[in-house]
Amino acid sequence: MAVIVTIDAGSKADAELIAAALPGRPEAASWRGYGVVRLRLGHERETSDLLSALAECVEHHSIGWARIRFGEQERTFKARNMRAS
Repeated sequence: MAVIVTIDAGSKADAELIAAALPGRPEAASWRGYGVVRLRLGHERETSDLLSALAECVEHHSIGWARIRFGEQERTFKARNMRAS
C-alpha cells in the first residue's frame, strides 16, 4: 500500500536541503512560514531508509529540527551539534 510522507522543517531553505538529500529529488515548498517536503512511497517499509537519510541530513547540515509524518507515525529530528545562543 502506498504511503504519503510529509516532512516539515523550520524554513523553506531547510526543506530544500532535506529534499536534495532524499531519493527521487522531491520538491520543497513553503507553508505558513515553514518548509515542507511531500513524497509518496510505494510501501511503508521504505520509510526506514527515509528516516536514516533524514537523520543524517539534519545532522550534516545542522538543521534545527525536522518532523516526518506518515500513516499514524510522527518523529522529530534535531541536530545534536546545535549551540545555544
